[in-house]
Formats: sequence, C-alpha cells, structure tokens
Amino acid sequence: MSEIEESTGNVYQDLELEHAGEMLLKSEYATKLISLIESTDISESEAAQRLGIPLENLQQLLRGKFREVSVTTMADYSRKISGLVSGATGSPP
Repeated sequence: MSEIEESTGNVYQDLELEHAGEMLLKSEYATKLISLIESTDISESEAAQRLGIPLENLQQLLRGKFREVSVTTMADYSRKISGLVSGATGSPP
C-alpha cells in the first residue's frame, strides 16, 4: 500500500524541483493574470498586445510554461493587466 505524504503547500517543493519557491510565485502570478484577464473581459489577444508580447507567449504562460520567464517579468505583466481593473494590484494572491 502506498503511503500518503502531507504536502508542504508548494507542489514544486514536494517534487523537489530546483527553484521551487520561485516557481510557486510565478504560478501565482499566472493564476492572477488569468483572473485579471477574465475580469476585464478582454481577449487573450488584446491582453498580449497590451503586454507587448506575442499571443502565443501569453498563452504559454497561462498554461504554466513560465520556467524561462523571470518573477520580475511575471510581476510586470500582472501590474500592466491589473491597471485595467479598478482597485486591483499586480501582487500575487
């Protein structure tokens, strides 16, 4: 029978991946971006345009492919999109 281990709350750390804290923070920013884009009723295409990145790059980020993107860049993207939402901030949840 398999043993069930309690999570640390960071799946990247649980999987013993390098830079686990950074990856968790980036995933929180990606989640925040999804929420902000949905709450502004703008398309992913318009969001990508406002961020100054190709649509494909934004779609990859939103699907969790952000290993090569810095935390600073993710924070900048979140701030840019949050500017479209009254009272929203670019900080992760």
